[in-house]
Amino acid sequence: MTKKIEQTTFPPKEGREIVIGLSGGVDSATLAHLAQKHYGSISALYVDHGQTSSKKMEEVAISISKNHSFPLDIQRIKPSSKNATETELRKLRFEIYKEKVLDSGNLLLLGHHSNDRLETFFINLLRGTRLNGLRSITYENENLYRPLIDVTKEEIISYALKNNLLFLEDPTNKEERITRNWLRNIILPSLSVRANRDLTHTIEIISKEITELKEEKSFTDKYIKFIPGYLEVPIALVSKEGAKERNLVINLLEKLKKEGIEEKNFENLFSTINTGKEVDIFGNWKASKSNGLLVLINSEFWPKKILYDTTLDVITWNNFYFNNNPDTLTFNSWNFIGDKNKIKGKIHIRRMTKGDTIETDTGRQKVSELLRSSGYSNSIRSIWPIFTDEEKVLWIPGVRTSISVYAEDPNGNLQTISGEFRYIGM
Repeated sequence: MTKKIEQTTFPPKEGREIVIGLSGGVDSATLAHLAQKHYGSISALYVDHGQTSSKKMEEVAISISKNHSFPLDIQRIKPSSKNATETELRKLRFEIYKEKVLDSGNLLLLGHHSNDRLETFFINLLRGTRLNGLRSITYENENLYRPLIDVTKEEIISYALKNNLLFLEDPTNKEERITRNWLRNIILPSLSVRANRDLTHTIEIISKEITELKEEKSFTDKYIKFIPGYLEVPIALVSKEGAKERNLVINLLEKLKKEGIEEKNFENLFSTINTGKEVDIFGNWKASKSNGLLVLINSEFWPKKILYDTTLDVITWNNFYFNNNPDTLTFNSWNFIGDKNKIKGKIHIRRMTKGDTIETDTGRQKVSELLRSSGYSNSIRSIWPIFTDEEKVLWIPGVRTSISVYAEDPNGNLQTISGEFRYIGM
């Protein structure tokens, strides 16, 4: 059963700032009123979407913050047009939330309610989303909370009117060109009449059942390797399009996307599996095949260039770990042993550039070709660390050391580095 507003559950503050996503509508206005009663001290964030009704909604949000005496931060996004899709606006809005609230470890409260969950369920269904998407909207997602998720829209409006809360209905809520409004105003009322039941309660139960099912699943399979910005799984585990393989792929993609995937995401990944061609999956994630593995990479998680500080014990490049190890005297592709007298200036770790070459026993070779011949795809090559001094490439970890810095005297003035690539579980 849906909850009463008086039963609203708020997350513990624990020294963090409480920020309300304030739109000026009845949902966020009611949430702000309840949150201030609960916490005492809150602030709010208004995101101007650059749409026709934005100015009026902003004025109401300002009035609400003044009436309740809490600070309001106004941020503006630049959508592609006045008729930008809900998906685009949501993406831009959440980028602001992440930058201004979530990345700081503070708590963001949004005014979604049980009717929103019902609408989102059907929107995701229309998009061809998988199991995770059919959870619809949940109460908690890391530092983002929706305290009213089990409360109906009708009760929110009733509470707001009873307590004389200031709010304004967004005029765009009546525009049926928007899928959510079409579902809300036309389709769902008809479905509820035909079903002769409370669909909000039905979807609440389904959403919670799916959440419990997902929580029971383990993503720690020893064959699946994951770090931020990188995932690999043996092709043999996912190459067939049976139910078991499809579910594994769906779970992996949902783990990366952190929301329900769509049919096109699934199809793009299997395009890579079947053709071997690198394909965009979603966002900045790319899929490729490498040495019998399906590899997904998002280069945004990887650095571009860092100084290799020889005074530190360990230097990291995402999940590459490099140790200044004076005891490393075993020469192999993951150990660098060089003559310090042949190294010019400071050592840096950076991504490969198009013209990079390294000196080998058979002459100069392109770094990109050496990585390619080692079985690494374009996307892996684009984020693989290479060591350079002020003049040349010194070392491609796991592949080759330049002969230009070979140490002839094993007891000489040596620069020694050990490297490894570590994984974490899914």
